[in-house]
Order: sequence, then structure tokens, then C-alpha cells
Amino acid sequence: MDILTYEEAKEIYEMMNDHLDNTDEDIMDLYNTMIGKAVRYAHIRAGWPSLSRQEKQEQDSFRTAAHDGFISLINGVARTEGEAGRQWRERLSQDRKRIGDFACYIALFEGISAR
Repeated sequence: MDILTYEEAKEIYEMMNDHLDNTDEDIMDLYNTMIGKAVRYAHIRAGWPSLSRQEKQEQDSFRTAAHDGFISLINGVARTEGEAGRQWRERLSQDRKRIGDFACYIALFEGISAR
């Protein structure tokens, strides 16, 4: 699969947010947990190039677990949105690199909107 561009990530992010039921406390808890997982994974990924080979070996299972946790939660958010969620989730694809890219974009979008 190809790289996830900023524009495509922004469109998927907006589709996800447009169909989010902000009145459902359980859905919002799921969504906010997903945001937290995205930020955690993005932090790990951003620091990855500065780690030594030994540090990468020691932390690889944590990075993978953070990535898997984000994927699980994004799938949960997509399921709560029905057909609209299926559409943006399908567009994101099952490619782990694209999903990881999306986590980084979410961290960016959320960070900028929090100022």
C-alpha cells in the first residue's frame, strides 16, 4: 500500500469525527482512549530513530503492543460508526505502516487543536 499523505489522513480523521456520537459516553470513552493510544504510539515512533540497536531490541515489544492497542481501538471506533466507519476504516486499509502513520497524524491534529 502507498504512504498515507497528510491530505488523506486529514480526510479520514474528519470522516471519523463527523460520524462520532458525541452524546454517547461509552463511545466518547473509547474515542478518547484511542486518541491516547495514538499519541503514545506516535511518541514511541518519533523517538525510534534515536535509539541504539540494543534499545530498539529492548523496546520493540512495547512499540508493537502500543501499535496493536491503537489498531484495536481504531477498529472499535469504526464499528461504532456503522457504514460510515466501515468506509473510512477501509480507506485507511489494513496496512500496519499506514495505520501507524495515521496514529502520528492524529497526534499532530489533536496537538494543534489543543492550543
